Amino acid sequence: MIKTIIVEDDIMHARSLTQMIREHFKNIQILSVCNNVPDAAEQIREQKPDLVFLDVELGPYTGFDLLAMLNRRDFEVIFTTAYQKYAVMAIKMSALDFIEKPIDINQLREALSRYKTKAGEKRLQNLLSNFQSNEQEQKIALFDQGSFLFVSVKNIMHLRSANAYTEIYYLEDQIVNKALMSKSIAFYEEMLEGKGLFYRVHNQHLINIKFIKRLVLDSGCAVIMDDPERSVIPVARSRRDQFVAYLRDYGIMI
Repeated sequence: MIKTIIVEDDIMHARSLTQMIREHFKNIQILSVCNNVPDAAEQIREQKPDLVFLDVELGPYTGFDLLAMLNRRDFEVIFTTAYQKYAVMAIKMSALDFIEKPIDINQLREALSRYKTKAGEKRLQNLLSNFQSNEQEQKIALFDQGSFLFVSVKNIMHLRSANAYTEIYYLEDQIVNKALMSKSIAFYEEMLEGKGLFYRVHNQHLINIKFIKRLVLDSGCAVIMDDPERSVIPVARSRRDQFVAYLRDYGIMI
């Protein structure tokens, strides 16, 4: 049995989630339903759940506040939220699951199918770091060969679309590394929005402005990246003027 605690301050959402779990997921045991952070912290310490369904907004607190209160975080978390894009981005970047309210049975089933026991101390710690850090100190969790690789956002150089996959190029110890991810470049474009100066210069390319070495405007537009290979990345003709305007708006070009 998967021992579970639900932390939700909306009575109707708490009842709905409880009913769905009891009717459709017989392998899940609900230990407690808490409607505030202090009670939830006490219940988690006492009952040691495997999985916590955690609302993002909890009265004067947040779900992140609850996690920060706990010394023990060797349980998995599925967040439930109705809004707050910034919070959802922090969750995504930490490779944690969330379900949008009102909760749909199919979303719940998908989240639970991804649930893995003995999860997440590092991922939860990374979430708190992402939520509390400034933009350039945040990290992104990349699933790579059976484990999660944590890469500083500031070290991501560029991303390239490879059909349904995305190649992420990042700098580590002055060496350019590549990770192949099974999500679209649009997913990462949304995730990295507001976390540094990332720009989609082409349908297949998203670049970190910090790593541009040269911008070539004649005979086609392209950027040359400041890496050992001096990677050349095309700028789509339809995006050229907007890209140049973007650089000027941020004072990078005059």
